[in-house]
Amino acid sequence: MYGAALSAYKKTSLANVNDQAQAVKLLFDGALKELHLAKDSLDAPLDLGHHIGKAIAIVGELQAGLNFEKGGEAAEFLYSLYAAIIRELSKVSGPEDKNILHLSIRYLTELKKIWEEQVLGVQAGEKPSLAKEKGKVLANIEAHI
Repeated sequence: MYGAALSAYKKTSLANVNDQAQAVKLLFDGALKELHLAKDSLDAPLDLGHHIGKAIAIVGELQAGLNFEKGGEAAEFLYSLYAAIIRELSKVSGPEDKNILHLSIRYLTELKKIWEEQVLGVQAGEKPSLAKEKGKVLANIEAHI
């Protein structure tokens, strides 16, 4: 059911991204967008379920993309964190679960910030640039995945 949505998301959002680091950033952006939409849909069960499903699928893609050989303990930690986020998001069914959404947004926002700073080399308040030195970005990717 959500495979088609994720496939469409990948085709439109990731089709022109040649840089793996930018692709990960777009996944963070997509998950956060869906979580914010879910937060705005807490009183509309069908919309809420739709946005939660998309967010879970995107977090699952972040989880599936981890490289345990290069990432070691960091990759193991992220795998467990993504699993916990997915598990908690699957419990969201209405306004009483808004804290789960807030926590998931907070965790993913912090991970995105770390990714932008450590891998993409973006400083606080600066917009990520596709024109960053590609060699530096690729070296950072290998060090952090």
